[in-house]
Amino acid sequence: MSSAPRETPEQLALPTLLGLFIVPGALVTVAFVLLAPFVERAGFPPIAALLVAILIVLVPFELAVILRAARHQKQGMRSAVPYRRALPLRDWAWLVPVLIFASFVGFGLSMVFEPTVIARFFAWLPDWYVRPIDFDKAGDYSREAWLVTLVAYLALNGFVGPIVEELYFRGYLLPRMEWMGRWAPLVNVSLFSLYHFWSPWQLLGRILGFGPTVYAVRWKKNVYLGMVVHCTGNTLGVILVMSMVLGRV
Repeated sequence: MSSAPRETPEQLALPTLLGLFIVPGALVTVAFVLLAPFVERAGFPPIAALLVAILIVLVPFELAVILRAARHQKQGMRSAVPYRRALPLRDWAWLVPVLIFASFVGFGLSMVFEPTVIARFFAWLPDWYVRPIDFDKAGDYSREAWLVTLVAYLALNGFVGPIVEELYFRGYLLPRMEWMGRWAPLVNVSLFSLYHFWSPWQLLGRILGFGPTVYAVRWKKNVYLGMVVHCTGNTLGVILVMSMVLGRV
């Protein structure tokens, strides 16, 4: 009978952790900035450039790190992503709605001061960077361009991106931060929030909104819990955006 994977794998030093958090976010942001002019010339809204960056940079980079770790472990993926402890149905039934509610409360609170943060610290950024989906300019793009973009937005921001991010940040990195003790989830969600260089004004919002989920993943040692909460929250947000955009084009 095969032994279960260790839930506390070999730990990563702080400089390595910082690199693994910051580098993919920086690369995605660079790709977003470089691609945005070409995407707009092709008749698509700026958010399409970020979606392409997610597809060609974020997903390959983060999966490559996980797969590389799996190749060097005796139990492969089970050792690379050890937080797979079974979660009783009763825990799924109460944890998922509570964490989704906490996420919306956290992001909702941050939206109160987010405009002030943007105006005070990020007014120097171009409008397309701050508002890659600008509802007031939705009519500047064809309905066909929006339909393609929104389908990709739902697929990449609602499912593919969150699943890969949870595998990477909570499945791979969080177990390798156990040397930080009780601070590991807070450091993890803070660096995860910082990694979103393409929307730094949401730094505190992501910590408030997603912090409880990160603590729950570590508590229950179940990465799938983070995937479900992350995908659900993102998908609900995408659906809201879709309804607002399609009502204007």
